Amino acid sequence: MDKRRSVKEEQTKMNGQETKKRTRAQLEEEKRQADLQKVKDGQELQEKRQAELWKAEIEKGLQEVQNLREKLKPVEFPSWLWEQYTGAYGDVREDVAFLFCPEELIPKTMKLRRLDTEEKSDYEIIFDNLCENLMHQMSWYPGSYLAMPYLVLLLEKRRQKQDYRWEKKIIQAAGDVLSTDIPCCGGGDQAQMPEDIVESYQLSVKLLQEMTKDFLDRNMERLKEENPGWLQYFCTDLMAILGDREAAFQMLIGQWEQCPVTCPECDYFDEDMESDGFYDREQLEKIEPAASVLGKWDGKSYEDTYLWFSNLAHELGVEDEWKIPYYYGTYTCPECGSRGILMDWMKDTEM
Repeated sequence: MDKRRSVKEEQTKMNGQETKKRTRAQLEEEKRQADLQKVKDGQELQEKRQAELWKAEIEKGLQEVQNLREKLKPVEFPSWLWEQYTGAYGDVREDVAFLFCPEELIPKTMKLRRLDTEEKSDYEIIFDNLCENLMHQMSWYPGSYLAMPYLVLLLEKRRQKQDYRWEKKIIQAAGDVLSTDIPCCGGGDQAQMPEDIVESYQLSVKLLQEMTKDFLDRNMERLKEENPGWLQYFCTDLMAILGDREAAFQMLIGQWEQCPVTCPECDYFDEDMESDGFYDREQLEKIEPAASVLGKWDGKSYEDTYLWFSNLAHELGVEDEWKIPYYYGTYTCPECGSRGILMDWMKDTEM
């Protein structure tokens, strides 16, 4: 009897110790969870404060161009429209918004262009990411309708500061985007877009044209000092803004070398012109170059694309300016002998 009582008491004692151990472990786990929650709450509070700071600074940046903002009436960042009208990788509003934030407050950002090894600030990476989002594989994305007014606002901010480097970057990016706003890239059709978005976009393009002309007036001498190879593509972006988007697209996609062309009379597609183009001088025998118009531009009118583009490229020292008369020259179809302006036939060729 005493032995059984002793065993029972020992078991009760052990059970009590186990209960204490479990209770202690539970308390420690509860404390650990509470500490983790405090950390999480602290992080969320910090993130909330950071988000509020970003929002305030972005709004402050936009206030610097408030008059133009009221004129353009861009889609506000809280709008659901950003989720509907996107870029190649989705919603672009965050990249757009951060362009109006002080550079020192920009968060760490990963490059979308992974092959870009150049050392860049997070602000520059955000700008590049936006560009990649809007013109991936030279296609048109509806997010450009929403982003373009903000690019114009950003250009105005940089113009007020006479920031040559950023002015030319924004103009170049806007030109790349506009070169894809054509039917063969999925653009050129605004019928399905809300009317207020279309109005804001069209007005922003019109103002972009005026600001681009102003940039040229102020910076011609400085532009002449740029790399001739870069100037070639910058001039093509100017064509997309000020002249002919379809022609600009053809020159950009063909890199001023390839000339995909189909005869509208016999449907003959000239594979040699597409693959060799200006690489093979023999192909040039099919083209009678347009008459030179050098020295005939007044420096102000942009109605005649061949006229102003030829003269601007010449004045800036574009290395392949000699090709422009061929683009606007008369091409003879080697199959049926029909003749037509090369650039016109290139623009009508299905890509």
